[in-house]
Amino acid sequence: MVIDYIFLIVGGFAAFLVAWVNGANNAANAIGSAVGSGMMSIRKALWFTALFDLLGALFFGKFVSITLLRGIVNISIIDDPLIVVIGMITALFSTGLWLIITTLLKIPMSISQAIVGAILGFGLVTVGFSQINWSKVFEIIASWIYLPFVSIVLSIILYRIHSRIVSKPSYLRFIIVYIVFTTCILFTTIFLLLVKTTRITDVFYAFTLSIIISISISLLSTVIIHRILPKNIDYAREFVFKTLLFFSCMAMAFSHGANDVANSAGPLAGIIYIYEQGRIPGDLVDIPFTAILLSGIGISLGIIMWGYRVVETIGEKITTLTIETGFIAQFSGSLTILIVTRLGLPVSTTVAIVGAITGVGLARGVRSINTKTIFKIITMWFIGFPAVAGLTALLTFIGIELIK
Repeated sequence: MVIDYIFLIVGGFAAFLVAWVNGANNAANAIGSAVGSGMMSIRKALWFTALFDLLGALFFGKFVSITLLRGIVNISIIDDPLIVVIGMITALFSTGLWLIITTLLKIPMSISQAIVGAILGFGLVTVGFSQINWSKVFEIIASWIYLPFVSIVLSIILYRIHSRIVSKPSYLRFIIVYIVFTTCILFTTIFLLLVKTTRITDVFYAFTLSIIISISISLLSTVIIHRILPKNIDYAREFVFKTLLFFSCMAMAFSHGANDVANSAGPLAGIIYIYEQGRIPGDLVDIPFTAILLSGIGISLGIIMWGYRVVETIGEKITTLTIETGFIAQFSGSLTILIVTRLGLPVSTTVAIVGAITGVGLARGVRSINTKTIFKIITMWFIGFPAVAGLTALLTFIGIELIK
């Protein structure tokens, strides 16, 4: 039992490491546009993001179940549960190490990209080439290519719509803009958190409830906004878009905590299950609250302690953002995540946000974007996959040899 307990402690540390560096790297997804546009200082933005990430993890993380190994590796043919534990630990450590490297380089990196590579490396060493679900692997890789294009197109369209709206500014127009976009922000957030399957009944229930809640809150808040909205049309315009950008950042942070907590808490849940039951769990495992709490705290501390590293890249180095273009990028990224997730396709918040910000820049002309920064980001995305896979394979092989 001593060695089992040691594996549990090591697994907990590895999960915390991934959660911590996930927060450090992905904080920019929620606040990069707000900081880059000058709406919020970096210090306030980090604390704000840490709070809503933690709330998202604690309130909604317990309802999330994770498919262990993401359906990529057939672990059912593995006889020794300890090998699965070693695989989860090495996958977490490899993912954490790569995210530390990319954060040092100020590169926004999706944790899902690293985790997929880690799982693939584990599978190749333990079950072999034939037991890998290659169609799933290629589907995920393909998403890293088409997802940014979806975000780019959507943000360009929204930029054009925005340009028409503000070309003839009026008090009524800005009130309507507030109602429409607030409802959309609330709907995308609530719907993503409520629906976890593509069954028609589940989707219909989540859609109906999301519509009712989002419209109700939006109309209620409009009454308040109408009373405090500045009478000067220019100040009213700035106030509306500042409020919308704040809401979209808050929603993104909350959603990130609710969904991404499972990336570290999920493997830890599997380790806990094997420690307690002595056998490999089934495909789905409920995540214990202790695992969610540990991972949620890890994400929040990562945001506060190191979140500033990547914020500059997202907020300033891809293209110059204003409050209004920052909101368009943030909203486009969120909407892309909703659309692609509901199509049942792999999704990455980081890829969506980078694509959306690039789209806002392209809407103003190619010269408005920093192509060197974009090339560096994309290069690191595709280097990361084989790098993490190779490191996990090596560490898994060493770990298995040590327990023989």
